[in-house]
Amino acid sequence: SMTRYPYLLFDADNTLFCFDEANAHAFRAVCAAFAVPAHAEFTGSAGLGVHVWDGGYRDTDPQVWPVPAMNIETDHFYFKGLEAGGYLVKTDAHRLTLGVSYMGLGFDAGDSDDARMKKLDDRDRSFFANVTYVWRSQLGQIMASVGADISGKSEGFMSDVSWLKRFDMAGFGVPPQVGVLFTSKKFNDYYYGISHAESKRSGLDAYSADAGVSPYFRLIGDYRISEKFSVYAEGTVRSLSKEIKDSPMVDGDIAYGFGAGVSYHF
Repeated sequence: SMTRYPYLLFDADNTLFCFDEANAHAFRAVCAAFAVPAHAEFTGSAGLGVHVWDGGYRDTDPQVWPVPAMNIETDHFYFKGLEAGGYLVKTDAHRLTLGVSYMGLGFDAGDSDDARMKKLDDRDRSFFANVTYVWRSQLGQIMASVGADISGKSEGFMSDVSWLKRFDMAGFGVPPQVGVLFTSKKFNDYYYGISHAESKRSGLDAYSADAGVSPYFRLIGDYRISEKFSVYAEGTVRSLSKEIKDSPMVDGDIAYGFGAGVSYHF
């Protein structure tokens, strides 16, 4: 069976090692000095997946990323998907978190097949600081979050409200999710607006986007193939807000994404 170490740490080059008793004593002292629990229990899973996302950009191939399939939490901290942070409140029914996430939406002008789109500026991916509240009951889970760009790209913010409920049967788990995503004027204008300078050199009309609301549906399925391993697949369909659809950079009404991966449970 797998050895369970009382203390684990990653050093500077991400090598995982365990402490002997002498080092454990020093580790407990450091944790006590900084009010960090030395015996924090953690549960969850870790793995790797591939995600594909089409943001609706004209004649531009979907973005493909390898992503960590992480779902790890302790009494005080969590690492889920592309977000890590801490619990401000954590009970069976209520959770309030503060975290930082990677926001993968972006536009690389060179990836477009449209000659006009190639002359636009790139739109960079960014990091968001998020406050999220989750209420859990037998009826499902309601989540509300507000996030702000902290990387100085769009300087905008997003707000997401959703409901999901998990259904389990014969090793399969299926949690459908329905929600609405609000994106601010600065967010939409950065990722979908066209400046007068860009318009002049590309031939696309100048466009200034306002804030908008986009409803979405997400379906995730996972299957436990053994005690320690599971596989998952997910798909998301988002109806783009009018403010995004009206952009000359966009040629459709829908943004979509899907992904798949494998996870190890501990």
